[in-house]
Amino acid sequence: MSVLLLGGSAVVPSLLLFWYVYARDKRPEPHGLLLRTFLLGAVICAPVVPTAMALQSLGEPFADGVWGSALVRAFLGAAIPEELFKFLVLYGYVWRKPAFDEPLDGVVYGATASLGFATLENILYVGEHGFEVAVLRALTAVPGHAFTGVVMGAFVGRAKLAAPQQRFGLLAAGLGWATLLHGAYDTFLMTNTGYAVLAFGVLLIEVQWGRKLYRLLQSEQLAHMAAPALVSNDVLVAREALVMQGPSGIQVATASAVLVNSERWEAPPRHLRPEAPRRTAGSWMKLFIGGLGLTAGSLWLLGLAAAMADDTFQGAADSIGWGILWAGSLAIIGFFFWLFRSGLREPTALPER
Repeated sequence: MSVLLLGGSAVVPSLLLFWYVYARDKRPEPHGLLLRTFLLGAVICAPVVPTAMALQSLGEPFADGVWGSALVRAFLGAAIPEELFKFLVLYGYVWRKPAFDEPLDGVVYGATASLGFATLENILYVGEHGFEVAVLRALTAVPGHAFTGVVMGAFVGRAKLAAPQQRFGLLAAGLGWATLLHGAYDTFLMTNTGYAVLAFGVLLIEVQWGRKLYRLLQSEQLAHMAAPALVSNDVLVAREALVMQGPSGIQVATASAVLVNSERWEAPPRHLRPEAPRRTAGSWMKLFIGGLGLTAGSLWLLGLAAAMADDTFQGAADSIGWGILWAGSLAIIGFFFWLFRSGLREPTALPER
């Protein structure tokens, strides 16, 4: 099978998931920093491999039986080294950047680093096992990497703006939960038994929890954008655009804001936060059908390109035929692009109270 087709099948799912995460951020991150984070996520494949081999060799004495072997391979040979190095990209590189200035940024950068890793891993797997594995991983492993990155990033984003004494716990929780979810998913798969189907249950938990964390942090971002924030020693966290005259004549937010005069920022009570809009069933259907169509269409175009490279044109008739085929294919893909984009931009419904 064509190298172009295999390469596209390995890369396109990651790009679509990245687009999904990036498009929902109302304060987009710098493109250069996102690209470097993505590339660092791919580069860490190099140290992950020897680290995983060393850890797995240490766990060999405990790899007895189906479950013992699966646990050692899943956690020591995959989840722990992979999530640790993704965490290092977030904490060791992105953490220090001025653009990392709100909790939601942790989600965006966490997903970006994870998808960089997943893309290169996918290329290696697909190159060895072929197109069928590419399709399977596009629906399982790639979303799994993306949403463990979302979960980790949500905790890292919280830690970025938390009080110093809270940071270690939040950072450890982010790394710990991502590792646990990743390890549980791989463990069930690596039993090579009927229990492997439970991996899809773990994937569903990852996706649902990741979406919930994203909505929560996005609601805070939207609240900060909706009302002006005034600084007093540290920060004023505004949740609604309700303002009145203060004693000094300056307009300040009152009951809808938490003014922090101490040396640290405390998160506002959760029940006072505005609820994030939720996507309608129609918008989710558009995203699903559009994403599926874009993936299939991209692979189809790569297949056409490979066929043209191998074909010898026999004259104008063949050229016209290829032109019609390309034009029709692009028109269909354009429809799926519009459908996916419409799903991203479609107005969302607030949850019923």
